[in-house]
Amino acid sequence: MKHARLLSAMLAACMLAGSCITPAAVSADDDYPEEPIRYGDVNLDSSVDVADAVAVARYYTMDWDLRLTDQGKMQGDVNRDGNLDDADLRQILLYIARQVDELGVPMLTSEPNYQAMNLMDDVTAEIVNGKDADEAFIDSQMKLTVDLFKGAAKDEQSEGKDLLVSPLSVSQAIAMAANGANGTTKEEMEKLLGDTLDIDALNQYYYRYTKNLTQASGADVHLANSLWVRDNEAAIRVPEQFLQTTADYYGADAFKAPFDDTTVKDVNDWVSYHTHSMIPLLIDHIDPNWIMILINALAFEAEWADPYNEYSVSDGTFHAYDKNLTAEMMYGDEYTYLLDENATGFMKPYKGGEYSFAAILPDESVTVSEYIDSMTADSLKKLLNSKQNTKVETMLPKFKYEYSLTMNKMLEALGMKTAFDPNTADFTGLNSLGDTWIDTVLHKTFIQVDDRGTKAAAVTAVFAAGCAMEPEPPKRVYLDRPFIYMIVDNSTNLPIFIGYVLHPTEVEAE
Repeated sequence: MKHARLLSAMLAACMLAGSCITPAAVSADDDYPEEPIRYGDVNLDSSVDVADAVAVARYYTMDWDLRLTDQGKMQGDVNRDGNLDDADLRQILLYIARQVDELGVPMLTSEPNYQAMNLMDDVTAEIVNGKDADEAFIDSQMKLTVDLFKGAAKDEQSEGKDLLVSPLSVSQAIAMAANGANGTTKEEMEKLLGDTLDIDALNQYYYRYTKNLTQASGADVHLANSLWVRDNEAAIRVPEQFLQTTADYYGADAFKAPFDDTTVKDVNDWVSYHTHSMIPLLIDHIDPNWIMILINALAFEAEWADPYNEYSVSDGTFHAYDKNLTAEMMYGDEYTYLLDENATGFMKPYKGGEYSFAAILPDESVTVSEYIDSMTADSLKKLLNSKQNTKVETMLPKFKYEYSLTMNKMLEALGMKTAFDPNTADFTGLNSLGDTWIDTVLHKTFIQVDDRGTKAAAVTAVFAAGCAMEPEPPKRVYLDRPFIYMIVDNSTNLPIFIGYVLHPTEVEAE
């Protein structure tokens, strides 16, 4: 009887602007989690601050004038021991003081110790040549971005949900697997990733591109890859060349593990560490037929170049398709205006100037879905190149959410079919024993956009006399209805994240 050998590709990507409170972990089987529990948010105002610490202190000292809801008590129990007490108060105060980055979890300053065996101990990454991003690479990645975005938006798992995908994270995990593919399997993966580019060229492009991304000033961009191999030589034997290639071009970690509960913990610890604790749980079990797990983790943290102050934030109405809701709106002036036939938008730079937040608001007569349906690689490229240096009055709601998508059907629809077929998949470059195919591609993301960030600024004005011209009135883009957004690498205009918001974070009713 032929042993089933399955390859599981897991992708964990997260983006954070400002700082975050990591929500409670959800099961990997839970594709549609409810609103995440915000531990520490005792008064249910969507933030953790001194007011929450005071509420816990009053509760602990039995202040009978205090009224806490059951939800507030549950969220105040940050150490999950069933009690709301001084231990929770201490943890909230540490969080406010930024001595921990996740409530209940000390800040990780070093990588965890894994029980799995490190396969890279005897593999030394060699010096390889990279390729600078040129038109061929940029066009291929823009096509991949649009294909993935449209595919995710059409997937039934995304219906009615806020969506976020990272083309960069997806491409890294699939490219690693493609280095172990042959024949039609490899050709389909190359076509998806690079259009006309083969995997050898893509390795060189990705190597240089990701190196440049992670060395950008101002923003903290962390990218990591790993391979997890079942400790069973009757099922899998990984060629040394595959390990060497993934080490050289993708800086991948590689581990041999028993694929039991200890491996579940190791995988989640690795993901949590490399996503700065924003995605604390990727999997809750390992299928008995899995023989390898490929993971890409991407974390992005950046402050606004021009942060919002307390006077520029106020409650406002967001007109979702199904209801009106109250959200915290951030008002400001930006100076990069975007425009096409069916939408307007703006770009807001992050500190350092190498990344920008791009917001796209479809016209009132066009829904987000309709706009995405009409999107092409050329139209998105044209939009991001349409920058006008003009004043734009903007309004951006605060938002935070998780997103999870099993990508198998979507990738098959995009032409990557053979990799998922047990009868025809060819991953002999990854497993010399053969009989290996991809079982699952899981993509998880997390995002928070708020007003965080501090900057001191000076303004120099030069007044010159001359012929006065009528000033152009400022543009206005108020994101008070569903919109599309991207986190864009300014050097290539390629989005490393792309998503849409249907329901921003709602202000809790008092």
